[in-house]
Amino acid sequence: MYGIIENMGRMPKGFKLFLSVFLATLFGCGSSGNNSSVQSSKDNYAYIIPLYSYPVGTYEQEWQRLYNLTTVNDVFVIVNVSNGPGGYTDPNFLNAITTLKSRGFKVIGYVLTFYGSRSLEDVKNDMDKWLNFYGSERIDGFFIDEVVENYDYYREVFQHARSRNKLVILNPGTNIDASFFAIADKIVVFEDSLTRFENFRYANYTGLDPKRVCTIVFETSQDNVSYVENKAKQNNSMCLYIHDRGGSELYFYLSPYLR
Repeated sequence: MYGIIENMGRMPKGFKLFLSVFLATLFGCGSSGNNSSVQSSKDNYAYIIPLYSYPVGTYEQEWQRLYNLTTVNDVFVIVNVSNGPGGYTDPNFLNAITTLKSRGFKVIGYVLTFYGSRSLEDVKNDMDKWLNFYGSERIDGFFIDEVVENYDYYREVFQHARSRNKLVILNPGTNIDASFFAIADKIVVFEDSLTRFENFRYANYTGLDPKRVCTIVFETSQDNVSYVENKAKQNNSMCLYIHDRGGSELYFYLSPYLR
């Protein structure tokens, strides 16, 4: 390579222009090459990753794969000890959470609401347990599951999280009134199989940061990943998790589609 450039000064002008274009195309040195490289390597997604398995033992390899994930996309990992924080500090989960934080990932603690029927006191206690058991410096926010359109209820949940300076991700798993984005940092507006996603029609979420509008699709084959990404993007959803698995152990395994 060095020898070619060294001798360019003695070449005819026309041939030098041809050679410059050829080298730029061959080695990706042209301006269009650089721009396409940046675009292809960064999709501007936020990954929302539920990983509910135990971090050592049977599913340890899934956690190791997550620890080793290298991506330019934002990563939010939902951790679930026992449908919430459990009753004490589990040292294996503490180590896992610490490792996730060292990778620059956001750690989100799982909290159930039973479709708004669980007492707010119990919900708030679970949020506080996450911080007490695993450290406020390690827990970045809460994944509020089984959400329904009860604005006053979830506003209290949001306010409690904010009083601790934490994020809130609501999971109705389907469309919800856009007003709920005033009391959430992100909302999962779809969580179901590819078959159901094909017939799903998003509500109008235009005007929102697309990384706040989340889509989770499972039972998705490799050749349908682009379809899911494109449909979500066209509906202003750039917070994604696409999985090949289904069934009761779906979130015990890490998706193979993260990049």
